[in-house]
Amino acid sequence: MLPETLSAVAEQLRAHQERFRDITHDRFFASILEARSIFPLARDRTHLQLVPALADVLDRTPLTGEVPDHMLRHVAVHGVRHRRHAFPPEAYEPFADALGVALHDVVTGIHPATVDAAERALRQVCARMADAARQEDLAGTPPAWLANVVQVERRSRRISVVRLETGMPVNYLAGQTLPVTARYLPGVWRMLSPALPSNDYGQLEFHVQAIERGTASQLLTTPRVGDHWTLGAPAGTLTPSGQHPLLLIAHRMGIAPLRAIVFDLLQRAEPAPEVHLVISAEYPGELHDLTALHNVSRAVDWLSLTVVAEHQKDPWWVGATETSRVPEDLTLHVTQDLGALVLELGEWRDHEVLVAGPARGVHETVWSLFRGGVPAHRVNYEAWLEMS
Repeated sequence: MLPETLSAVAEQLRAHQERFRDITHDRFFASILEARSIFPLARDRTHLQLVPALADVLDRTPLTGEVPDHMLRHVAVHGVRHRRHAFPPEAYEPFADALGVALHDVVTGIHPATVDAAERALRQVCARMADAARQEDLAGTPPAWLANVVQVERRSRRISVVRLETGMPVNYLAGQTLPVTARYLPGVWRMLSPALPSNDYGQLEFHVQAIERGTASQLLTTPRVGDHWTLGAPAGTLTPSGQHPLLLIAHRMGIAPLRAIVFDLLQRAEPAPEVHLVISAEYPGELHDLTALHNVSRAVDWLSLTVVAEHQKDPWWVGATETSRVPEDLTLHVTQDLGALVLELGEWRDHEVLVAGPARGVHETVWSLFRGGVPAHRVNYEAWLEMS
């Protein structure tokens, strides 16, 4: 029988998350004034994942308040990632104090001993994050990298390829994502996937799509050469095991991490596995990297391409460039059900399947693969919400 957990406290945090965040931040900013600068200026956009993350921990923590080891290992990763904010390990203790004040304010009708256990759990979380950050400091791992924009190439009206240099290696695995911010996005970070594997010179390439009414995405698609971006610690597990042939499925801008995986395989000494790459876009003119990937597929015998658009023709505003032109030896498939198309293309039970892109499309494709008999343990995916 599973032990009873602190889920009742978690439910109240979710029900009062705005008040909980406000009290926590007011208390924390009062104790460390300079901390305000690491968060977005708009209060309603500040630390939106705080309550979901803490509530998830409490849902899995027994009434004793002793956080399970696997959850502490999980939150330790966040302690490493928060180093990009210049958030020192010493700041976690006053932050834990602020969480405790907010917790006792918003939680009502629950036995005080249970609330105290929840506070102990939150303090354990903060202590573990502080320890993880301290270990990275002692190891000499950079908390962040400053990158210079060296080239901006507009591939369509909504899509830009942005190339940057840091002058030093940024250690990430092909398929991972990096948090990115710039001086014109104070306190705002967006997760972007490098479209090239890491190299010794710190050269990076991001493929960025502007979202309608999305301030951050609009600014990240229109930087100027010489702008400075700050990059945080890598995240994500969308990396191939190398033990099976690969099926890579890119929904829209999900092409970036999968492209990095293809180019990583290109530079390895050992033979690459068979790779089938499915590239999709909303409109044909937004298949923005098709020329480059087609050239790669012609140069090696292990890469094959399938090209998909959700609509047959471009609206006038797409602004397609030569990079999206579909070559004569490829067929443009038109469908809004990418999963069904992939199942029609072949049998994938013996493949390792990686899927990336906006959450709705990725989840639909993954479920289609499961229903089509692809084993769940062979499928890994990265699904994200569209940038604002």
